[in-house]
Amino acid sequence: MIKRTTIEIDQQLLERAKRALDCLTTRATVEEALRRAADQAEDERQQRAARQLRYLESLSTHVDLDVLASDDMWR
Repeated sequence: MIKRTTIEIDQQLLERAKRALDCLTTRATVEEALRRAADQAEDERQQRAARQLRYLESLSTHVDLDVLASDDMWR
């Protein structure tokens, strides 16, 4: 789905983005910038989730699970 939107854009920033992204039109530049921002955010979220999972999987090497499950935990 395509949505028509009117926004104010800093022209110098737009020209820099066009050169950096190698895009000819404003639309192509904005779409590419949005695509890259979304991809980067998704990649960072996946990496963060993977780090959290690795940490959770390693918890048993940092704590004694038998002690946690026993009454000794509360003494």
